[in-house]
Amino acid sequence: MQLKVRACGVHHGTIIRRRYAMKGIATLVTAVFIVGVAAQLAVGASAGPKVITFNNKAALDRFVIIGDVTIDTTRKREGAGSLKLAPKSKAVLKLRDTNGTGKVEFWVYEDGAAPAKPKAYGAGAMWGLMQADGRVLAVGPVYAPYLSGDKTYAVPTFNPGNNERPWQEVQYLGIRRKGGWHKWTFDFDPEKGLSILFDGKNVNARYKRFIWNKSKLNGFTSVVFFGGTTGVGQVLWVDDLSVRLGPASKVATHWPPPPPTPPAGLTVLAPLAKWNPTPYARWKNGPGKDESYFPIAVWLQDPKFASRYKDAGINLYIGLWKGPTAKQLAELEAAGMPVICHQNEYALKHLGDEKIIVGWMQGDEPDNAHRFKTYWKSDKEKIKEAWPEIYRKRGLATKAYRGYGPPVPPKWIVRDYKQMRKNDPTRPVFLGLGQGVAWNTYIGRGERRGHLEDYPEYIKGADIIAFDIYPVNETTLALKDALWYVPRGVVRLRKWCGDKKPVWVHIETGSISAAPRSKPTPHQVKAEVWMAIIHGARGIDYFVHQFKPKFNEHALLNNPKMLAAITAINKRIKQLAPVLNSPTITGELTVTSTNPKTPVHAIMKKRGGATYVFAVAMYQEDTKATFKLAGIGTATAEVIGEGRTVSIKKGSFTDAFKGNAVHLYRITE
Repeated sequence: MQLKVRACGVHHGTIIRRRYAMKGIATLVTAVFIVGVAAQLAVGASAGPKVITFNNKAALDRFVIIGDVTIDTTRKREGAGSLKLAPKSKAVLKLRDTNGTGKVEFWVYEDGAAPAKPKAYGAGAMWGLMQADGRVLAVGPVYAPYLSGDKTYAVPTFNPGNNERPWQEVQYLGIRRKGGWHKWTFDFDPEKGLSILFDGKNVNARYKRFIWNKSKLNGFTSVVFFGGTTGVGQVLWVDDLSVRLGPASKVATHWPPPPPTPPAGLTVLAPLAKWNPTPYARWKNGPGKDESYFPIAVWLQDPKFASRYKDAGINLYIGLWKGPTAKQLAELEAAGMPVICHQNEYALKHLGDEKIIVGWMQGDEPDNAHRFKTYWKSDKEKIKEAWPEIYRKRGLATKAYRGYGPPVPPKWIVRDYKQMRKNDPTRPVFLGLGQGVAWNTYIGRGERRGHLEDYPEYIKGADIIAFDIYPVNETTLALKDALWYVPRGVVRLRKWCGDKKPVWVHIETGSISAAPRSKPTPHQVKAEVWMAIIHGARGIDYFVHQFKPKFNEHALLNNPKMLAAITAINKRIKQLAPVLNSPTITGELTVTSTNPKTPVHAIMKKRGGATYVFAVAMYQEDTKATFKLAGIGTATAEVIGEGRTVSIKKGSFTDAFKGNAVHLYRITE
């Protein structure tokens, strides 16, 4: 492709011709740096705005131009013409060398052009700002399966120099593409950041669509315009460009924002029932009978890895893919790895001789929505049986069911539980629930979203209750990195069952489906584990799968750093298991924190003549905590595993906590 490149500066109006192998917007934006950024607009930070009208070709000399960019005298708003950018062209107006603030306004003509397949990835004409490092913030129609670029506008932010694309990081505006001329304003306030206006109205006037923090644009050096790059492309017309430059910004973007602080109502819950140091001993063929047993499980793994998991301190498998089978159980038997699995036909035929089975499991996450076409077999009469209230509300007597599908009703879980216990009363039944336990408005519950009253009914269908929530992997900002959602779920399950059943929790160990930056650190995993235990969890189960970018069911085993960290965590739990299974002492420990955002939660145990305090910082900010222990005067607290001690005077000691830090104390007088 032969491109025309115009630049001003020392050689004002000089035309440079080069050949470029063009590949969409990325190449177009990068190319402007190839020809240089010498183009300067004689616009200073003066009191009044500078206005550029496109009445003659001289206006083009102020821009760095790539491709077919001309003055169009047939398409004009006012005056003699407008700036016209043909498909796959670009115009950059450089205003300064360093990022700053200011107000940029111009008019854009919308012709409604769109590709034949608007759900395929691509971009139409776009217009916006560029900062010094090449990052672009633009407005325009963006095409993707999750957008409506043929009908509405979006705000992509991307750096073409890093091979980024407009549809990869985009904020949906929902503003309709109306034909004709429309005014766009980019108002970058040095105290407040960037806001965008459409025809004089803030795009966030009705709904908060554009979040400046998310854009990561901390100022701008240039104004940039693109012709469309998708399909036959879209022509862009621009007129009456006004620029008022401001000083450097006093504020900067911060993304993602910090997680929400833990709610005041989340506290360490005192025992709600008589303490049982051996909660699994009641079952003849259960997982463990003495006080030194604390379940440390791994979820749905191939038995061939059992020995490696055992070396990491895992003492239980939960789930077997399409099992159990004779081969799977033989491998687990050889490795000495007990399992909780489904009560399938093979298992029922071998109840007496397969001692490696120590429990039965219900179907996973029945509280989440289940597909209408698969689980419900497209039969709305099954919904009538399961959820008569949904059947009535949706008018399914006369209408077809439309939607994903509701969860499994609790009464079916209880029904299955009774049958499983009838088949085999010697082993406990395990039930794993979903994020709705801790996240009130979790959308994955579908039509039962927000109905927490379902959970006390679900837990009637099991002897051991567990749930999962993975805050580091979560992309929803209400949960992202808010590790305290883990203990919140533990506390809720304990309340709902009155501490009459052991509560376990699933723990994330790596990147599951989110971006790599969402991978939990060993520090965060340790915090989640001990937050759960301190708030009353009596079992831990690690989720070790990775789904994206490539499926790996045993990703933990391929992550030496995390595997070593989890091995150390498990070793500590095993060492302290008799202490963890001892009664929690109430009324003898108080904790205060110097940082109100970061409460420190702790429990006290006594075993073998020593007092133990297990403590965790509930938020990511640092703090200092003061512990007051009744009945203890002058003593020394060993900080287990840290090679240090803390002095206790008059029953009080203070220690520093990094964000989400865990400290385990052993105290002897």
